[in-house]
Amino acid sequence: MIKTSISILDCDFNNLEEEINKINLSNADLIHIDIMDGSFVKNNTIDKFSMDNLSNYSNKKFDVHLMVDNPENHIGKYINPLTEFISIHLESKGDIIKSLNKIRDNNIKSGLAINPDSKISDLYQYIDLVDMVIVMSVYPGKGGQKFIKNTFDRVKILRKNFNNIDISVDGGVGSSNSHKLISNGASTLVSGSFLMKSDNINNSIKNMLKE
Repeated sequence: MIKTSISILDCDFNNLEEEINKINLSNADLIHIDIMDGSFVKNNTIDKFSMDNLSNYSNKKFDVHLMVDNPENHIGKYINPLTEFISIHLESKGDIIKSLNKIRDNNIKSGLAINPDSKISDLYQYIDLVDMVIVMSVYPGKGGQKFIKNTFDRVKILRKNFNNIDISVDGGVGSSNSHKLISNGASTLVSGSFLMKSDNINNSIKNMLKE
């Protein structure tokens, strides 16, 4: 089954409960939370996302994406009964193995995200420690960017080599590219503005997933 993970990076934070409730009423599988530290990327969203508030509002599981340096210092803040995934970046400063083990030691699924200009093969040394790979289809740091087309090939290569891993694609994902991503092996689609700004989230999800 193909999963959808709704990014709330561009949601209305002044009406967060209402925004989360729209997702609660949808068929989305996960809420994607983009955490940025102002170091790994220029933006800083750490203070935007309160796990307590999100937990109070949400009945969906969380897909936490740490765009941070030294992720081992951040992981503890996002350990929560609703957190299903915590993903860190291959390119981040810090101990990748230590960070992935810390996530798994807390009974949370571990993810490793890779930027568009990093070699897919650089992931392979860590693959036994991850439940999910996030293939970035834009450069991390802000929402609303244009989808990078060589993502299709990167997903295909990854799926060819690792049949049993969850492959997520994040950035500029919508109905115009979702079908090809799925056919190339993606199993989770992260989508922000395409879903959150649509008039009907469920119809938009259906358009993304239809064959």
